[in-house]
Amino acid sequence: MPIKSESHRFSLFILLLTIFLDWMSIGLVYPMFSSMIFDQGTHFFSIETSDVVRGTWLGILLAAGPLAQFLSSPIVGTLSDQKGRKPLLKNTLLIIILGYLLCAFGVFAESLLLLLIGRLIVGVGTGNVAAVYAAIADISKPEEKAKHFGLASMSSGIGFTLGPFLGGALSSWGFAAPFLFSSVFSLINLILLIFWFSETHHIRRNVQLSLTLGLKNLKKAFQVPALRALFLSFFFFCAGWSFYWEFIPVTWIQEYHLDPSQVGNFYAYGAAFYAVSSGLLIRPIVNRFQPLPVLFISLILLSISIFPLLFHSNVTIFWWYIPIQQFLAALVFPTGTTIVSNSVKEDSQGEIMGILQSVDSFAFASSPLLAGLFVGVSTQAPIIVAGVFMLLASLVLLSSYRKKLFTGGK
Repeated sequence: MPIKSESHRFSLFILLLTIFLDWMSIGLVYPMFSSMIFDQGTHFFSIETSDVVRGTWLGILLAAGPLAQFLSSPIVGTLSDQKGRKPLLKNTLLIIILGYLLCAFGVFAESLLLLLIGRLIVGVGTGNVAAVYAAIADISKPEEKAKHFGLASMSSGIGFTLGPFLGGALSSWGFAAPFLFSSVFSLINLILLIFWFSETHHIRRNVQLSLTLGLKNLKKAFQVPALRALFLSFFFFCAGWSFYWEFIPVTWIQEYHLDPSQVGNFYAYGAAFYAVSSGLLIRPIVNRFQPLPVLFISLILLSISIFPLLFHSNVTIFWWYIPIQQFLAALVFPTGTTIVSNSVKEDSQGEIMGILQSVDSFAFASSPLLAGLFVGVSTQAPIIVAGVFMLLASLVLLSSYRKKLFTGGK
């Protein structure tokens, strides 16, 4: 359903603002986990605890959110097809607030178990991303989707630019402070949604729900012939990007001795380029070229931009490579999402976005579980694995869409 009124235009603004506040809240705590786990001054572990054990726990904490999101996003997306987008968004924001408060309490109590439970609850709430992207699809014409999904990526980038910077600064007051601020920002998000968001979905459809819907969606994703390769490519991309961007702080801390504030600055720097790229720099490309070839070329170049980091010993090289990588990543998300969205009718946007989010979340959940073990062995693992996975993602597209890639994606 295209945008037909000022109400829908403002709803788009609220959706973008929701994404911005979500990612700012996420970014507040994002760079802290590596410091919390590997800093010898914290009391979550004894001093004798090995790096392998610490890396494993880091992987578990990072995987908890995406794993819970994997289970919740298809249910939230499908329910939003049945009940409307607004009720689901309100309820999930309440869940997010509760989760962040429990995380803060876990830090105060120096309890990894409470921190883990809080992460799981936040992950359940962030399953609302399926409803958010479905709502954006509701109010976008087909030719506008890449642009609007690009604006969504820009909003997340801007939020993640400010979040890590604030998180690094707030951590000087204690590791609980960023969690408390995240709950406040999520509350603001909820208030704005309640009073200023207009429902975008009025076509109702009934779909059977179950707690195993995430697994069913994952199976369904690879049973759709037209989208099987695309979903597999997205899985490799998300797993590789998760491994790289979530665990590269371990490299920065262990190899270059950066502190939480410096890690936060790197995250903010990368997110700033991601935001500018998503909102401005990629627009001439997504407006002129078909999404499929853009997606393929971006993955190839992203792989090429990661491998050279193995041969640099000075941390300042990241100031040059991060903008390139963020620009290429900014091309991947809106083009891939556009291809998936255009593959179904209006009344199935929530379901298809739930399927896509299931694939993404499964990748983001499984990668940290394995990555924690690898990082405990080698701090170069994020670079090696990420480069290989980006290459695999591009090769999957090449093997399945060769004709379309060489005919402009048509």
